[in-house]
Amino acid sequence: MENRKKGISQMEELINMTLIMALLGICSYYDVKEKKIPVFPMVLSIGIHLIFSFYQKNISTEGVVAALLLGAGFCLLSLFSKGALGMGDGLLAAVCGVSLGFYKTLALFFYGFFFAGLVGFLFLIRGKKSRKEEMPLVPFLYLVYGGMCFLEL
Repeated sequence: MENRKKGISQMEELINMTLIMALLGICSYYDVKEKKIPVFPMVLSIGIHLIFSFYQKNISTEGVVAALLLGAGFCLLSLFSKGALGMGDGLLAAVCGVSLGFYKTLALFFYGFFFAGLVGFLFLIRGKKSRKEEMPLVPFLYLVYGGMCFLEL
């Protein structure tokens, strides 16, 4: 909705949503199966989204810097948490930041962390997982973004 104000057509918005959903779907698969997010799709996606955003003329230098700083912040969290939050999650935050904008990306990750924490808590209570077991984040981001698209947030 916010993008329509900037003169982006519904088709361009649909392409952008499809690209993000595809990236999150691919990364979800790898996050669940291999507990690792591949770097190549991230780098490719950042390039595609930068080109797409410059074509749409809806990106500013400040927006790119904010998106990359958001990704760098998550990468620093990965270092400080000794890998509890993966480096791939930081790259994914940068990709989403370039595509969605700073505030939508913050909302996406906030709700993703919230639902991942809620499910993790439920698994702990039921005895399905221990505190030390890892849980993938990207599938929750995938579901949250799908909800955001459905609700047009």
